[in-house]
Amino acid sequence: MSRLFSDAVLVGLAPAHITIAGKRLGACEPEPGGAPWQGAVAALASAPLANCRVSVELSSRFVRYALVPWSSALATDAEEEAYVRHHFARIHGERAKEWAVRASEAARGAPRLASAVDRALLDAIRAAVVGKPGAKLVSIRPQLMSRFNAWRRAVPAQGAWIVLAEPDRACIALHGSRGWRSVQNAKGDWRALLERERLRVDGEIPELVLLGGATVPAGEGPWRFRGMAS
Repeated sequence: MSRLFSDAVLVGLAPAHITIAGKRLGACEPEPGGAPWQGAVAALASAPLANCRVSVELSSRFVRYALVPWSSALATDAEEEAYVRHHFARIHGERAKEWAVRASEAARGAPRLASAVDRALLDAIRAAVVGKPGAKLVSIRPQLMSRFNAWRRAVPAQGAWIVLAEPDRACIALHGSRGWRSVQNAKGDWRALLERERLRVDGEIPELVLLGGATVPAGEGPWRFRGMAS
C-alpha cells in the first residue's frame, strides 16, 4: 500500500474516530466491556503510517487533568512524580497507580497543570506505531497541552480561556498572567461548562475564549470568542 501522508504526521485519537494529518478516518468502537480507547488504537494499528514520524494527540476523554499546588520541597524527578501521583490519588483513588503522570513547568509559587493517562493506552500506542516498517513515534501528548502550545501566541498577557469541545464533553482551562488558574474536563455542553467554570474562578476573569472543535457563537454573554484551527 502506498503511503498517504507526509513524513511528519499528527494523529488524533478519540473514542469514536481517529484523524491523520487532519483527515478523519472511519468510525471506530471499543469492544463491549473494554477500555474506551481500544477501537481508536485498533484503527491506528491498521493506518498506513510506514516510514512516518508520528506524533499522537489524545482526546480529553483519555486524560485526567488537575492543578497541582507548588512545592519547594521537590528535589528530584522521582519526588515530583510521587507528589503529582499523590495528588491524583487523592481525587481518583487507587486507580491512579496505573496512570502515567506529568506536570507542566510553572512560575515559582504558581500551580502546575498535571495530566494523567492510562499506562496501558500509552503501551498500546507505542506497539501500534512501532509495528509499522520505518515508523517512529515522536510524542504522545494530551490535546490540551498540544493545542495550548500551538495557540500560545494568541494568549494575551492578561490571559485567556482554552476551550476544547468534543461531542458531549469539553475541556475548559484558564491560563492567566502567571500560568494556569483553572481546568475542568467533563461531560456536558461546552458553553454550560464554561459558564460553570467562570463562577468557580476567583479574581479578574478574561473575556477572550480560544475555541476549538465547535462553531464560534455570535455575541453570547460576556465572552469574546475566537475560533482556532484544530
